Amino acid sequence: MTTPERPTARITRGGLLATLLLLVVVLVCVRLGFWQLARRQERSLLNQRVAARMDQPPLGDPAALADTAASLYRIGALAGDYDVERSIVLPGRSLRGAPGVHLLTPLRITPDRAVLVNRGWVPAADGASIPMDSFPLQARAARGLVLPFPAGRERAPVHDAVADSGFRVTWFNVDPAALRAQFPYELMPFMLQLLPEPGAPRYPRRLEPPALDAGPHLGYAIQWFGFAIIGVIGWLALLRRGRHPPRTAPPAPLALAFAGLALLPAVAHAQLRPLDPFEWRILETGHNVVGSFGSGITFDQPVPLAGSEGRLLELGSYRLLWRSGRMGIDVAGVAVWHHTQQDSLEPPAAGVRPPENGVRKDFGPAIASAFIRLSSAQSSTALLVRFGARLPTTSHHSGLERDETDFFALAGARWGGESWALAGEAGVGIHGTVRDGYRQSDVLIYNVGLRRTLGPAAASASLVGHLDGHDWRVRGNEDLSELRLGLQAGRSRWVQATYVRGVSGYSPDYGFYLGVGFATGCAGDCLP
Repeated sequence: MTTPERPTARITRGGLLATLLLLVVVLVCVRLGFWQLARRQERSLLNQRVAARMDQPPLGDPAALADTAASLYRIGALAGDYDVERSIVLPGRSLRGAPGVHLLTPLRITPDRAVLVNRGWVPAADGASIPMDSFPLQARAARGLVLPFPAGRERAPVHDAVADSGFRVTWFNVDPAALRAQFPYELMPFMLQLLPEPGAPRYPRRLEPPALDAGPHLGYAIQWFGFAIIGVIGWLALLRRGRHPPRTAPPAPLALAFAGLALLPAVAHAQLRPLDPFEWRILETGHNVVGSFGSGITFDQPVPLAGSEGRLLELGSYRLLWRSGRMGIDVAGVAVWHHTQQDSLEPPAAGVRPPENGVRKDFGPAIASAFIRLSSAQSSTALLVRFGARLPTTSHHSGLERDETDFFALAGARWGGESWALAGEAGVGIHGTVRDGYRQSDVLIYNVGLRRTLGPAAASASLVGHLDGHDWRVRGNEDLSELRLGLQAGRSRWVQATYVRGVSGYSPDYGFYLGVGFATGCAGDCLP
């Protein structure tokens, strides 16, 4: 008896180029990880300097305060007369998710010199307009934190409000030179931010000093290192494919997915529904394409950015998965969101447009990801990693969803066979926020589910959601959790009905989804 010859792996030009591209991306991810660690160290040193300055005795000499290199983040104490008639407003400043403005009033310390004093936050339904005459001042002194002079913010051009006298009150985009030019006296090159103290008025609500925390840099570093590890693990898994007959298709999905992750921005603005679980059916032998299409409705669906609650129609939800060997691509999304407002919970976030006849319409999210199976096709336990992005197909101006991009990276496992299966995933999501001074919230994404199959029918139950992990609310990134119960009829072609029950406070009360799907493919493990 002769031993069959073991197939040898063949190195192709495409495979070599994909390997080099993957190596470059992995090295870039590692470099970015160490860069974030360095940023964290720099922030720690800066925090120490700022804390030391804030602990020093107050400065009362205007000349010393004008030396901003030495006076920033010191406590300044100045006396003078407030020029309330020339107060200005910096709009679009939210506080704990509520829209509002910062109210700044000049304090004249000499007839020809003044300092801008940030008196604090004032609520504003539109995030820009407040009754200026409702906040008088009796004090003749200011004691607060020395901060940089107001400067422009990155945002679309907006027409600033101008008083009848020609004095510009509302500054969406601060032009320091133009701001100084409209005052009949010199403005000093810094501003004072009043700090909370007993007896301070309710509004303007005085602002807390900047948080001296480590920031999100450690989370960023872990994510970049995680992306690099996923790439290495995925490539090692591909090396095992040398046991199979030779193939010529390069691992382009993995390389392209990592290239996309390296280039996309990591900010976003709100979530309505949690990330759907992985479609494990794509890993079954004989399946290399799985698709589904459907629609649904949820009731008492909160919309945090709009500050409302009502009925949400998801029209044209879709999902398509393609697999080649151990790797594949997953594309999903919702064509149209149609939300009918039935209750108002809070003022809308800054920049959110009002509904039209109580209705908000928008495109739904689009999600693209790559996945890698780590276990063999013959194993009863399937292990995988998937990573991708929630793509910017909508605008948060409607109040429903986002206008930028999220990332996610998950690890998952599935146990079981034909009659039953238990599956779960857990990982990190990179979500941006609308909160000033807090650009990103890193959330824990999770799902766990049980499936029971009886002939051509199947029943399933799953818990899906994400946890923000803060003890304070990050508007648009609230904890979401849903219990989903499903019934399916058919195997390679099916109809499925799903009942959704919200578990967390910002999930819908309940909802229903109906869809159809298909699974098709090739013989064996779908090798190219």
